[in-house]
Amino acid sequence: MLIPPFSSEACMRLGLTGSFGCGKTAISNFLLERGAIIIDADTIAHEVTKPGTEGFHAIIGEFGKEYLSLDGTLDRKKLGQYVFSHPEALEKLEKIVHPLVRKRELMLLEEYKEAPLVVLSVPLLFEKGLEQYVDKVLVVTISDSKRYERLTKNYGITREEIDRRLKNQMPQEEKIKKADFIIDNSGSLAESGKQVDLLLENLFKRKGRRERLCQEKRRPRKKLQNRNTKFANAEHQ
Repeated sequence: MLIPPFSSEACMRLGLTGSFGCGKTAISNFLLERGAIIIDADTIAHEVTKPGTEGFHAIIGEFGKEYLSLDGTLDRKKLGQYVFSHPEALEKLEKIVHPLVRKRELMLLEEYKEAPLVVLSVPLLFEKGLEQYVDKVLVVTISDSKRYERLTKNYGITREEIDRRLKNQMPQEEKIKKADFIIDNSGSLAESGKQVDLLLENLFKRKGRRERLCQEKRRPRKKLQNRNTKFANAEHQ
């Protein structure tokens, strides 16, 4: 199902989140293909830490040049392995990167305030209290067996590393309790795609667009700052 065109201040902001290895990117891509605007925290994090940026210089200043690749970019794999094994280092990294990412996310939410569906994809949506900026939250889930299987096979990540990263996030069970919508990504891509289409039907077909947005209970949004600020679209993964 393609998202119907609609221009109004009453757009839908959908938060997208899930635990490490759940496959948020696949679901995000399905939504992008169907016409949603995607604001992706991971993509933005890469943008704000590219060589020459404030984030890049801050990270190298904190952790040292040993975390540079031969081409002069951040060695993200090496840095990730270190910080997820050292909680105090992870905290320092987040203090550098997260404010830069949040600033860009809020600017993009303002930029696309009239789009029919804007998806804010953030791994730590609940942990960082960002559900206050969206109307509904979609949580992507996956079985433990599929999580380990896909991450080890496709990315070469060890079970130990997976467990370390999961310990730094809210448990999947807790995210499910907070969700408005859930997509189980344990099956095939085709099965997940069908769930995305059902979600969109729920959002756009069950009632008239204006009627539904006026009548349905929504999460209270926090008012965005810098309402006159414009920013270019983020890259999509």
